[in-house]
Amino acid sequence: MLNRRDLIKAGAMAAGAAMVMRPRRAQAFAQSLNLKKFIQPMRGVGGTGIPIAAKDTKVRPWWQPGVDHYTIDINQFTDVLHPELYPTGSLGTKLWGYGQNNNFKHLGGIIAVHRGTPVQITFRNNLPLPHIIPVDTTLPSFEGGMNNRVATHLHGGLVPWISDGGPFDWWDPNGNRGPSFLNNEALNRHAAVNEAEYYYPNDQGSRLLWYHDHAHSLTRINAYAGIASGYVIYDDYELSLVSTGNLPGPLDPRTHYLIFQDKIFVQPNIAAVDPTWPLIMPGSDVGDLWYAHVYDTGRYDKLGPHPAGLPPDPSCVPEYFGDTMLVNGTVFPTLDVEQREYRFRILNACNARFLNPRLVYAQGTTFPASAEPAPNVAGPPFVQVASEGGFLPAPVMLNGQGQPRLLVAPAERADLIVDFRNVPAGSILILYSDAQAPYPRGDSRNDYYPGNPKTPTSIPGYGPNTRTLLQIRVNARVGPLDPPITLPAAFTPTDPFMVAQTPGVPIVPVVNDGTTSVTLADGTTVEANFRQLTLNETFDDRGRLIQYLGTNQPPNPLAPNAFGREYLAAPTEIVPNGAYEVWELANLTGDVHPIHFHLVNVQILSRQAFSVSQYNGVPNFQGPPVAPDANELGWKETVRMNPGEVTRVFAKFDLPAVPFAVPASPRMASLGIPNAHEYVYHCHILEHEEHDMMRPLVIV
Repeated sequence: MLNRRDLIKAGAMAAGAAMVMRPRRAQAFAQSLNLKKFIQPMRGVGGTGIPIAAKDTKVRPWWQPGVDHYTIDINQFTDVLHPELYPTGSLGTKLWGYGQNNNFKHLGGIIAVHRGTPVQITFRNNLPLPHIIPVDTTLPSFEGGMNNRVATHLHGGLVPWISDGGPFDWWDPNGNRGPSFLNNEALNRHAAVNEAEYYYPNDQGSRLLWYHDHAHSLTRINAYAGIASGYVIYDDYELSLVSTGNLPGPLDPRTHYLIFQDKIFVQPNIAAVDPTWPLIMPGSDVGDLWYAHVYDTGRYDKLGPHPAGLPPDPSCVPEYFGDTMLVNGTVFPTLDVEQREYRFRILNACNARFLNPRLVYAQGTTFPASAEPAPNVAGPPFVQVASEGGFLPAPVMLNGQGQPRLLVAPAERADLIVDFRNVPAGSILILYSDAQAPYPRGDSRNDYYPGNPKTPTSIPGYGPNTRTLLQIRVNARVGPLDPPITLPAAFTPTDPFMVAQTPGVPIVPVVNDGTTSVTLADGTTVEANFRQLTLNETFDDRGRLIQYLGTNQPPNPLAPNAFGREYLAAPTEIVPNGAYEVWELANLTGDVHPIHFHLVNVQILSRQAFSVSQYNGVPNFQGPPVAPDANELGWKETVRMNPGEVTRVFAKFDLPAVPFAVPASPRMASLGIPNAHEYVYHCHILEHEEHDMMRPLVIV
């Protein structure tokens, strides 16, 4: 298979672009301090940990009937993420994020709701200027001067488009609005200038969602700055498993939510390694967040069209990888468990880093051996019961001997059962990940661990380190043993699967004149529209790597093998409400891209390798189709697209039922598409999403 540079070079040459060597221009990444690992507890949910959002109690006339209403602020605040990060007198790391009543902690504002109970939220944008992360104003259609604008996206939610929090749904504290902002017009005409009203029906089965910022041109830095939190839907089926199978419930003490992020923190000598940081971020203090802002051709690439001048500073970068791991908003935390069974519900909230977490024993029980893994001494395996789309068709064994390993791309979730009953008391385990960054081939400069010559600042017992996520200390059980968790051989979630899938058996629809027949789980057959789409990578007009989505038809007849389209190009994925569709997405790049679908969940039908160098709009297959992994069966809304493969997915595009009139998108009307509901689909590597791997998904 071609490597990433060969793929880009071949694609650009086929498109007629001139390829020349660019001069090396190396700019060292800033690096975090050597923070001692595992000296603070992992924050739980509620209590003194990550705040759970509280419902409003005073009813307002604009509330929809039967809703739980919340008022949530979006503020700048400080939080202590590690006690060694700050000089004397510092209050903590400057962050942006959600909170209520001056109770702000990183990742705060978690919401838990029963299926069928609608939620209406008034979000209040109180963010100051300037931004706490460098802002690149050269991204496509950047709307300058409003760097504190936000748009809240319920990731995985079945919501009306005006509450989807799409890129043009933004608003700022001063009453400026994006061209697709109709939230208040439909839901709260009395809203203050800094407020936006959102409505979530919550008509979905049990699952872990999250809500995060999605403002155009700012998503990657707003989410990195902290504008993200968890959102849990539970239903009667999950509660039946709690009562009959002893599955730990959504807020049970044996249920732990693990939200992973990678960051870099400003060090005292920042000007020595990053000379322009003090100039572009004059308010930044030691311990604040650092983010890559110089397009380093020595790190990212040496090939490309030679533009007039080099990229600006600040500039977007192809992917951003931190050097320090956070779990639930704390740096290198530790978790105490007893000899019991637990439920771990994990979310990869990194900008670009993939994770393959597994449990291994520590090298020893005294520091620093207690903070370092013995990678060949495996701890307990996992049983995965759900993904981001809810319960799987059946439990899946992972990370045991001869079993597949868990892999979690950015935005993917995994709901796991972990059995510590037979782990000796006093044992220390490390939740360990060594997934390549970028995935799958990697660059060793992004892999921080002791012994890596490319990251010599990583030393035993201390950060920077991207492999050791969490230390788990196993204590003797106190009190009686819980009844064992008993899982059914097959799950029957409240959102029935559209297609019956057999593990290991791929489904390849037969296409005839742009449609294909699909047999549903109930035995009926439906006609589905068939679309062929592409994932592309090339260079922008400033010589920077840029990613695109596109169809299998080139938008420019002068470049017959260039298929990528900008986000702002005319929509091509226009789907009738209620339609069935099969999408076949061909990945022409060297990276795995986690493609996230707004509005819909999909089922993965199959994958199949093809020749990238021979792709001309029709894949030249190089092998038989393969089935999705066992833990990818059932519903998904973030799907890994592997390089050199097509990935086939099946979906039904139903708009949600809501008790109010949903206006059509004026932005789509201006493009000649009336009666349109405006969503998007995109790569959830956030740097790819904004430059420019996102396309409209329009329901008419």
